[in-house]
Order: sequence, then structure tokens, then C-alpha cells
Amino acid sequence: MSISRTVNITCPSCGTPQDVRLYDAINVDTEPQLKDALMQNQLNRVECSDCGLSFRVDKPVLYSDPKLKMLIHWVPETADMDREAILEEFEQSLEKMNEMMPEDMDLPSVRLVMSRVELVELIFMLEAGLNQRVVEYVKYSIYTRNLDSIDPKKYRLLLNVQDSTDEEFCFVMQDADTQELGNLLRYGRASYQSMCELFAESPDEFTDMFPGPCISARNLLLEDEEME
Repeated sequence: MSISRTVNITCPSCGTPQDVRLYDAINVDTEPQLKDALMQNQLNRVECSDCGLSFRVDKPVLYSDPKLKMLIHWVPETADMDREAILEEFEQSLEKMNEMMPEDMDLPSVRLVMSRVELVELIFMLEAGLNQRVVEYVKYSIYTRNLDSIDPKKYRLLLNVQDSTDEEFCFVMQDADTQELGNLLRYGRASYQSMCELFAESPDEFTDMFPGPCISARNLLLEDEEME
């Protein structure tokens, strides 16, 4: 079931307040049009009744696809809540959810993302049956081999599933500040498949590197820099 509520929002341009409907959780099985809205950057988008400005309200959203057993929590990183605070709050939420579950049921696996583009990327990735931890390991390798040109502080590295081929993955660099898309990078699928075989033999190595719920090569590199 999708969950929405009415919220009073002030237009950032003209200051006009208005009541709008915003979604806290979407179930794309029962309401597939909400997935379309997300993919078209229209979910939780508001058009000011006075000046006509169209703007998106970034707020936590739980994405659910029961058929694919997919549960993803998008918690936008803001000036008031950084990555560390988001992870801490998310862990507390999981603990509360676990306490509410029946004793004979396990808490479903929940992924955490901190931007809309990462949410869309993860949806495409899981729908394509790709191993998220292996893909992030590939990203980690690309980052560490090209730190001079792909600084994780400045760029996200996103997998473009739609433009990838049977022979190559297509990754695109996105400026984390401007959101502009830049250079494309290709990575052979054969190497990915070899890593998947390694994962099947020894998943602990990948799990230790990306323990979740936020499985992200960029976040791992940023955390390493903060510790130095």
C-alpha cells in the first residue's frame, strides 16, 4: 500500500503557501503509475498555484516492489542531515521495525540510497538481476584507478543499465553538485561475470566491504577520506 499525506508547502520563489499531497511510501505493484512518476522525476513534484514554479520536494520515500521483493529507502542527504546521521537514524528505524515483526518472521532486506538518481539506478540494477555489491566493487575499482579524473568528492559514478550491452557496462559520471551528466566509461561484462563467480565462492569478502544497507563505492571512499 502506498502512503501519502497532505503537507503545507511554501513556494521557494514567491513564498505562497499551499497544501499539497506528498508520498512517504509507494507500492509500485498496486500503483504502477507512481513508478512512472518517479522515473519521470514527477514524484512529490509541486507546481505553485500562484507563480507556476515547478519544484520537487525531496523527502524520505520508501519504494516497494513486492513482486521482486524489493524494498529501498530513499533518505535525501541535506545540510541538516549528513551521511553519518542518515545511517544512524536508518539503523534505529530498522531496530523498531524488527521489534514490530512477528517472532517467526525475518525483517525484509532494505536498501538505503541518498539521492533520487541512486534510487533509479538501483531499481534498474535489481530489475536486471545484477549483483549490487559486485557492481559497486566495479565502481570502487574504477574510482581508485582514476582518482585524478574521477574524484568521489565531486562525481557520482552511475551504472546506465539501459545503455549497457551484452558485452559492456556503460557507466556515466555525474557532478554531485550540479547533477550534470558527463563522460561515459565502458567496462567489460566478462570481468563482471568473473567477479560474480568470486562472489558465489566467497561472498563474505564483498559483504565485509559493503555491509549495507547503503551499498555504495562512493560513500566508502568518502568515509575512508574522512578517517585519514
